[in-house]
Amino acid sequence: MTDLLDEMGERLTAAGRQWRAEQPPPAGVPLERLDDRLDRPRPWRVVAAAAAAVVVVGGLATVLTRSHDDQRSQVGTTGTPTTQTTPQPSTLPAVDVPWRDLPAGHPHVRHREHGKVVTRFDRVSATGTITGHLHPGDLLTFTAVIQSPTRLVLDPCPDFNVAFGRYSWNTWQLNCRQVPYRDGRNRPVLPAFRDVGFEMKVRVPDVRGDQKVLWTLDGPQQMPGFYGIVKVTAR
Repeated sequence: MTDLLDEMGERLTAAGRQWRAEQPPPAGVPLERLDDRLDRPRPWRVVAAAAAAVVVVGGLATVLTRSHDDQRSQVGTTGTPTTQTTPQPSTLPAVDVPWRDLPAGHPHVRHREHGKVVTRFDRVSATGTITGHLHPGDLLTFTAVIQSPTRLVLDPCPDFNVAFGRYSWNTWQLNCRQVPYRDGRNRPVLPAFRDVGFEMKVRVPDVRGDQKVLWTLDGPQQMPGFYGIVKVTAR
């Protein structure tokens, strides 16, 4: 068995050396570009469970993974947050859509396809950061960043939910009218892989202590969303 393992190790090492010998030399960096400003770094996104890279070290293929840096979750029909699959990260900055207090429209966004209930928003991801130290009656402000892996028309415009603590739950409609991207019929759209940030404003209820604030997009079977913790104290 030892001889067999040694032989396998030698073959893997030889294969690794051959692989490295066949690789083209790295591209040079022009000296005039050394002073160029670097693009804003982007956090790692979760694709399936985590982003993975295969690196050949000494002829052995090793899978490296890194967990997601941000709190990104989705809520199923049971309301339990789970790690959300997100599409390919955008290299463009988020576009802020201002807040409007719009009542929920409860649009009909579900239909059956091959015997399964689906919506046009099933592959949308939602991310954001919710934090702060506030008092009852204050206005909590944050941004919900929505991204679609394909060009998606926001017609009908979906609703969203905000749960503040255990007993406060509200539903509004997204401010689709002020989304700056339009199709040929002047309908609001989410361009593929472009982050679109929607401003959110939520009144802090009469609660105390560390409160979980959960944002979810209404409609999809697996409701994309995210959450954060806000500390609420008396004035």
